[in-house]
Amino acid sequence: MCIRDSMGRRKFQEAEDALKKALREAPSDYAGLLMMAKCRLVLKQYPEAERFAAEARAVDPEEPQALHVEGIAMIRGKKFTKAYEAFQEYEKLLPGNPNTIFLKGLSLEGMGRKKEAARAYSRYLDYDRQSKQARYAYGRLVEWGYIKPTRR
Repeated sequence: MCIRDSMGRRKFQEAEDALKKALREAPSDYAGLLMMAKCRLVLKQYPEAERFAAEARAVDPEEPQALHVEGIAMIRGKKFTKAYEAFQEYEKLLPGNPNTIFLKGLSLEGMGRKKEAARAYSRYLDYDRQSKQARYAYGRLVEWGYIKPTRR
């Protein structure tokens, strides 16, 4: 079974074992490093996810996806300032991803910068009002007094 199938079937330990083998043979493979970072992220091994994403970024600095994964791992590891910086860099390379706006909001919130986080969450809600992230952003804006709750 290939790594992608294992990841798709949510057999992350199986995928991790296959990725370890593949990375022994090709340690500078961007896709392999990125997939290992994602696998470690799902397995809640945040420092390792961050490390593999950073290695992928070092292999191909122009490819932005590793920055996104690295930033998410940093949020999970409560490294909010570094996560925010990763998302800022990601946006320079690949602007227009609404999820990045939300993740920047989470980073800002983690840094205690509520006003800026509220702006990011408000911007995110311009793109999405239905997802779990949208409900979170909306809830924070209500809780912080930036908007009044709507009745349904």
